[in-house]
Order: sequence, then C-alpha cells, then structure tokens
Amino acid sequence: MAEQKGRRKGPRDGEATREALMDAAERLFAEQGVEAVSIRAVNTAAGLAPAAVHYHFGTKEALLDAVLLRRGRAVVADICARCDLLLDRPERPDPHDIIDALVSPYATLLERDGAGGGRWLSVVGQLTLSGSDQMTQSATPATERLQTLIHRAFPDTPEDALETAWSLTVEALILLMARGPESWFAPGEAAAATRRTLVSFAVGGLTSALAEAPATAHPTVAAS
Repeated sequence: MAEQKGRRKGPRDGEATREALMDAAERLFAEQGVEAVSIRAVNTAAGLAPAAVHYHFGTKEALLDAVLLRRGRAVVADICARCDLLLDRPERPDPHDIIDALVSPYATLLERDGAGGGRWLSVVGQLTLSGSDQMTQSATPATERLQTLIHRAFPDTPEDALETAWSLTVEALILLMARGPESWFAPGEAAAATRRTLVSFAVGGLTSALAEAPATAHPTVAAS
C-alpha cells in the first residue's frame, strides 16, 4: 500500500513503514542477492513512495544493517547468554558445548519464525560467503565470548592455527544452516537430532583440523 499523503505521520506510522521496508528488503535480498537489489526495487516491493528508503534509512547499507539487526540482535544476545554460562564454569569448556551455544540461537529463531528467520539467515549466509564485514560490529560481543571459550578449550594450540580453524568452523556452520532446509530447525525430536548431528559434524571438523597443529611449546625451568 502506498504511503498516504496529506496528513502528518506519527511514530507508529513511521515504524510501520520501516517494518514494511525491512520486510521487502529481507525478502528481495534472500531471493535475488544483496548486490542485485536496488533501493527502487525495495520501495516498489513495499508499495511505498520512491524516496521511502532514503527518508527512513538514508542508504541501502543502512537498510541492510537494520535488516540484520532486527532478527540478529536476539540471536547475538542468546549466544552471549549461553557463552556466559560456559564462561562461569571452572572447568575447561567442551568444544561441543561451545558450538552448541552458537547453533542453538539460530535454531530458536527459526523455530519461532521459520519463514522470516530463513530469509534472514539466507542474507547472513550471503554476507558470510562474500567476506563482508557488515555483521562484524553487531556480532562483536558474541564473537569475543566465543573466541575466549575456544581459547580456553584448546590452551596448547598456537593462536594462529586456532583462529584459522575456528573461523572456518563458524563460516561453515553459518553456510550449512543458511542452505539447509527449514525442517532442520522445526520443533520436534527429529529436527533436534539433526541439529545435534550438525554440531557433532562441526566439532569433528574443528578437532581434526587442530590435531594437525603443533602444540605450543611451554618454557621449561632449568634445574638449579
């Protein structure tokens, strides 16, 4: 529906318009690819005036940021909460628990909103594959916690090898989730079993990669 003219719009009107633009952008980004979608196409798909995106977001990049944050904020908060529970434990973190802390929030999103969450995850997968840093700032709190946990889990592994293996693991997980069927994350034991398999697969790949890395040499104390 096109924006009505001739009356002053209040905060609720503005928020509804922003939601309509984000809905349209998320759908187009998922279906056609972020780079292929123009601001004009978003305005048209939302049924709004040609200047709507510019008025409410300013740029396509700002609109993309808003699309990522709308669902991503809850995912990041959930990852952080799960990581904090692991960080509070005195024992060394289990890699399985760390990866589950990353995967489960995405599953929760898709259980709550399979269609919208699936489109959002498709956009995230595109940006991950292209190496875009557009998600970096919003995801920083979760990224930092996960990195702390993985360093605690593998304290004897050289940092460069650990960072590389962990980065590849995260990217692979996101791409697998983005390309996987929504039934992977539907409620029910069958989907839960599939998620456990996904986590186990990632753990196996990570530990196998790290097994090839030499252990960090610890300094020895000379006998006096």
